[in-house]
Amino acid sequence: MTGAPPEKFSGTAKTLHWITALLVLVAILFSFGVIPPGFEGMPLDERLQTLMIHSGNGILVLALTLYRIRYRRTHTPPAYPATMPEWQKTASRWNVYGLYALLIYQPIIGIVHGLTYVDGNIVPYGLFNLTGLAPSDAAVTQVFHALHGIGGLALSALIIVHVAAAMKHWLIDRDKVFQRMLPFGRV
Repeated sequence: MTGAPPEKFSGTAKTLHWITALLVLVAILFSFGVIPPGFEGMPLDERLQTLMIHSGNGILVLALTLYRIRYRRTHTPPAYPATMPEWQKTASRWNVYGLYALLIYQPIIGIVHGLTYVDGNIVPYGLFNLTGLAPSDAAVTQVFHALHGIGGLALSALIIVHVAAAMKHWLIDRDKVFQRMLPFGRV
């Protein structure tokens, strides 16, 4: 990382950001029973179909996040605006760190939850039987179910803060921070 920071994120950084955002949004909607409605009360075969997509998205999010961290280490992100208060810069950095941490934590906990799942087989995108890789255990799966739920709430909270901050920069501050990450936006 040499030279002055760029004015906007690279095409690769934007693509990774928006693909990850879409996968996480779908995973969250599936996990909270928004798609399909009433996840917990649905028949087991339908729930397993939903978990097939949810778990596949989780594994993709983990892979993309690990790649994003590697990519970011070698590609300088744009600098914050000079007008941005230092506390906001610090809060932004910590929000990003928290998002990355939870985008690693959630899939790992989800994978372990899937490994121990007792109600059926978790088969991410229909490719392989995750549950068949380890012995199932109801007590262990309940612990990982709870940990995955807590992580999901924490991740949702950080995403809300992230989106709210982006909207503030776009609609109130009008400092082009939001536009730097838009897929087709100009800074």
